Amino acid sequence: MRRALTHMWSSDAGLTALLGFLFLQIFVLYPSVGSDVIGRNLIHISFVLVLVSGVMTVIDTPLWGRLAVALGIISFIGRIALIVYPGMALEALNALLTPLFSGVLVVLILMQVFREGPVNYHRIAGAVAAYLLMGVLWGSLYFLIDLASPGAFNFATFPPPTDAHALAGKLVYFSFITLTSVGYGDILPAHPAVQTLAMLEAIVGQLFPAILVARLVAQEIEDREDRKERK
Repeated sequence: MRRALTHMWSSDAGLTALLGFLFLQIFVLYPSVGSDVIGRNLIHISFVLVLVSGVMTVIDTPLWGRLAVALGIISFIGRIALIVYPGMALEALNALLTPLFSGVLVVLILMQVFREGPVNYHRIAGAVAAYLLMGVLWGSLYFLIDLASPGAFNFATFPPPTDAHALAGKLVYFSFITLTSVGYGDILPAHPAVQTLAMLEAIVGQLFPAILVARLVAQEIEDREDRKERK
């Protein structure tokens, strides 16, 4: 059992596991759980699973992997502390740590995806996980700005969400709507910093998939040519 788990995390299969935990958090828990204690704790526990799976996936990567481990441990402690001692100070700390950890993890995942070897579905899952982490990253930045400057967003619904958990969920939703350039108009950026971030996210959301697909296709062609030469 231990050997099987070690092999999973040290191979491309760890990328698929990471995608599964991200999918659970973003598309199941955020929209469905309430803002009560149980709902908040479920979100924190799911993020801890993302932290652990992300760290285990890239733990063998030199230097950057150590940075991810350090940020992951700090984020893990922050999330556990938030479960035990909920408060806005810890919410702000976790909102700051989340984009830092997510950004480092995106870099490391892409290093895993683009390393030498055939392009399999685990690597494609890793690329999708990196894309989802970008949405989480921007959502945390939006939440951090709104904590520092309340009213940074205009909400079509009234009254606007005031609970930190509900607000974070709404801003993650806004982040993915912006990343995919859907733009329903139910949440509008009002603060100049938020508007700048939203523009950057929309640009990244358009360029990343195009560049990613081109790179994966080129990598698969190179791998097939190398296999032919070896034969």
